[in-house]
Amino acid sequence: MKFRIETPGHRASPSLKAFVTQKLGSLDRYYKDIQEIEVTLLNEVKGKNEVVNCTLNIRIPGKDEYIKTRSHIFEDAVLKAAEAAKRRLRIRKTQLQLANKKKTANRKVALKPAKKVGK
Repeated sequence: MKFRIETPGHRASPSLKAFVTQKLGSLDRYYKDIQEIEVTLLNEVKGKNEVVNCTLNIRIPGKDEYIKTRSHIFEDAVLKAAEAAKRRLRIRKTQLQLANKKKTANRKVALKPAKKVGK
């Protein structure tokens, strides 16, 4: 799994990059086929408030997962995005397991006995 960390408008410190890779590196446990995670940390100023937007684009075969969170602190935004990603990946994994279960031909199917027609 590869990480691409982008911080438009400022430079990310090595400790922030290490924090992001540590927290998002554990997503492998929830879904094995993750190829790449794009992390974008954007600092916006709205009036007097500074808001940090954290955007995750998780590249998975099939359909990519896109997650966006906001907070006042970089680390908090990353943690919120990691929790949301865990939820999304768990849901995706269960949906895949259910779909595969329906496809398997080896399952035993209970047949209903044939109805007797009039006598």
